[in-house]
Amino acid sequence: MKRLIAVLLLLCLLPLGAFAAKEPDKLPKKITLTEGGFLLFDQGFRGVWQSSDPTVAGAEIDVHEPKYVRIVAFQEGEATLKLTGTKSNKTAEVQVTVLKDETAQDPVPESIQAAIDIALDEWKTLNGEKLPKTIQGNKYVKWWGGDNIGWCGAFASYCLDMAGIPMEPEESAPKLKPLESGEPHSIRAAGVPRLSTAFTNMGRVTRIPRPGYLVIYGSVKDTYGFKHVGLVTQVKDLGDGLYQVYTVEGNMGSTVRRYSFLYDARNMEHQNTMEVPEEMRDAEEGTDYVPHQDSWYVTEYCMTWY
Repeated sequence: MKRLIAVLLLLCLLPLGAFAAKEPDKLPKKITLTEGGFLLFDQGFRGVWQSSDPTVAGAEIDVHEPKYVRIVAFQEGEATLKLTGTKSNKTAEVQVTVLKDETAQDPVPESIQAAIDIALDEWKTLNGEKLPKTIQGNKYVKWWGGDNIGWCGAFASYCLDMAGIPMEPEESAPKLKPLESGEPHSIRAAGVPRLSTAFTNMGRVTRIPRPGYLVIYGSVKDTYGFKHVGLVTQVKDLGDGLYQVYTVEGNMGSTVRRYSFLYDARNMEHQNTMEVPEEMRDAEEGTDYVPHQDSWYVTEYCMTWY
């Protein structure tokens, strides 16, 4: 039984590739995306990307799999992305059409706001108290049902579950299909790669933050690029792809912490978070304004609603 439990825990922490529905498709000639959306492709050969209009769309080479590229949509319009080989004369072009996000101004659903309020209350109640990674002494680990986990995902999922958000079972992550509506939805999971897989398969990943979304961080030093997850509690749109993002995050220094950082959705260099200047620090006392570690970056936001 102990061996079985160990195997199950290992599966929870496996990289995204272990749960992805399929390998990325080959690079297309034309694609259509909605603002904030992105798709991952096998670019076929390595090279340098250029965009005819970087404010509309860009190409981001995967830091851990250089043969893969994300085509990312920023704002409504048309752009041509061109790939030029670094070790060959090969070239490729992708025509990108970006559609306006008609849901961008929709209000936060009541159940999602309830999850945000729960997360903030958990942060205030713990007040920096350190928690173990075991069922004994950590209610988020107990909720998930297994010891010795990196419980950032369990904390975020717990808050959503307590707010009554419909939750898919964890084992369904690689089998999920795109949902027909933007109603609140999530998955009962603790492992960060599995959360990313679930939301990718549901067609619910974006580069644009909103309150109640899950934010997934990667690290240029990490083999798989999925390091940590938090719950977005507030977002300020500063214009030109820049946002001030507020989060509550479990398992940071073995406790629950609150962050506020600047996020550049158009940065394609895996350096898209910045410290908040003194004059913009308006969150409650105890908020951290320095974003995590220098090697961390925002990989994506998981759309719990839209």
